[in-house]
Amino acid sequence: MDKLEFPTPSNFCIYRVLPRLRKMNEAAYTPVSISIGPYHHGNKGLESMEEVKLWFLYKFLKRTQDKSVHDYVHLLKGQEGKIRQCYSETIPMESDEFVRMILTDACFIIEYFLLWHDENCWHSKLWFMWELTTTDLILLENQLPFFVLKDLFDLTFPDGYNELPFEFFTCDYLNRAFGSKIVPNEELQREFKFKCFVRHNLPTLHYGFPQVHHLCDLLRIFFVRRDDQRESSGKEMKPVYSVSKLYDAGIKFEVSEDEISLFKLKFSKGVLKIPKIIISDTTEATLRNVVAFEQYHFFFSRSMTDYIFLLGFLIITEKDVEILVEKGIIKNLMGENDAVASMIKRLGWNTSFTDFNEDYISLFEELNKFCDSYISTKQSSSNNTRALHGE
Repeated sequence: MDKLEFPTPSNFCIYRVLPRLRKMNEAAYTPVSISIGPYHHGNKGLESMEEVKLWFLYKFLKRTQDKSVHDYVHLLKGQEGKIRQCYSETIPMESDEFVRMILTDACFIIEYFLLWHDENCWHSKLWFMWELTTTDLILLENQLPFFVLKDLFDLTFPDGYNELPFEFFTCDYLNRAFGSKIVPNEELQREFKFKCFVRHNLPTLHYGFPQVHHLCDLLRIFFVRRDDQRESSGKEMKPVYSVSKLYDAGIKFEVSEDEISLFKLKFSKGVLKIPKIIISDTTEATLRNVVAFEQYHFFFSRSMTDYIFLLGFLIITEKDVEILVEKGIIKNLMGENDAVASMIKRLGWNTSFTDFNEDYISLFEELNKFCDSYISTKQSSSNNTRALHGE
């Protein structure tokens, strides 16, 4: 008992997903091909990738002549306590086993990112791995602390790899994997490179980066631009009408062509502009894990959670999806429109939610006011018609 340390929640950044969220869709939070970190380590269904990880570790170690595996072990041994404190659960692994796992998983990720940056490595085997691992690497339970990845990279490449920092290769990977879903506008997407990402998404700190906790956190930063950070308003809000009801009330829907951010909806002169949304089979897992991280780690600024609930109010039925697909706002890669409506409806279930930010409240008030005016006018016209007919 003398050796026990009191857990420090302020250091936690890698969490087990809450049971109330997990039961909504177990598969969305569970890796299917590869385990990263301790939570899913030893899972029988993921053992086939362990040999692949060792091959990547071997490739990574060959990149430097003046560092040995002992140098990396020494670095991680010195950080072991700090690494363990990042996990919200106590990890029942002996020191050597824990460090071996962290080293293997971290070197796999670094080498994987470097290979994907090399255009000569777009061969069939790596493409097959891409299909299997892309979603697994951003799952909240499947994370390593970001500082581990960066410190191992910097130990190997003190001046950067081709003079580029590790953050560049991380962003390059995430942009390849999720860029089209984060910035659907193809013209803007071409400009969404590392420098643009740093300028729009991150405060100016060391290398332009703030403290990044892990890859799931960095994916959230990809979605949530600097000016998307909004605190909860503390105000109660009446839910907005659904898309089909807004449409029936005369509101026009258009794609917002000039926005990088998904969260910027604009309503003016009867026109609601919404940034294009690409929805595929991986969308639910991606959004669920970012929201799960927000549920644990952010209290006053839950931009992705706000957006999920916004979609949940706007999209209730297949008809709502149909209208947005027709207007080019939703690109549906799932197939049936009712599948999209059902998925969006599920996203908000059992999610802790307090209130919207001020921008969304103002938007909802404007939309509701427009619809209420339409309904009032329609009822008045109907009453006048009845009066004329002596009813």
